[in-house]
Amino acid sequence: MKTDDTLVRDYLAVVERESSALPPAARQELIADLGEHIEVALAERPGSVREILQEVGDPRTIAATALQELGDTPGTRIRKPRRRRSPAWLPIALLLVGMVLPYAGSIWALLSLALRITAVVMVCRSAHWTAARKWIGLTLTVFVPVVAHVTWYAVFIAPADSAPPGVLRWTAVALVFVLTVVGCGWLWRTKRA
Repeated sequence: MKTDDTLVRDYLAVVERESSALPPAARQELIADLGEHIEVALAERPGSVREILQEVGDPRTIAATALQELGDTPGTRIRKPRRRRSPAWLPIALLLVGMVLPYAGSIWALLSLALRITAVVMVCRSAHWTAARKWIGLTLTVFVPVVAHVTWYAVFIAPADSAPPGVLRWTAVALVFVLTVVGCGWLWRTKRA
């Protein structure tokens, strides 16, 4: 037959095991509080350990309640893995560099595409902008320029298999670049701190 001390130790060990999701400091505080509560109750009613442990409650319920209370406490948070936030300037810089690279030579076109895709993913996952601002910014910086480039190719380059006049070509490039810069500026201006 187990002694009173053994029953109390076993009970507290079960509570500690069941409350393993709590931060160590909170778990130790819970065990200390329960041990003190049981000790005071035993001083008032010696010999009724089983009865007192039943009154204290089921270890799983105690652990679940402590976990819930800890989650609801404003100053205390349960540790969750945090995703590192990328700075707001990084996707904007990637968008700008991705816009310029294809004009440095055709070899850079693939890198440009990779940079733009990375920037779109970063903006979409970012907490710096609301969903509406993300759509507007990406429409200005990515979608409209891509549509403009595809249209430019379909109308001027593909049918004639010859390049359009230099002034017309560079005017279109400048307009698309300006649109991208305006979109990036708008994203920068509307970001959250």
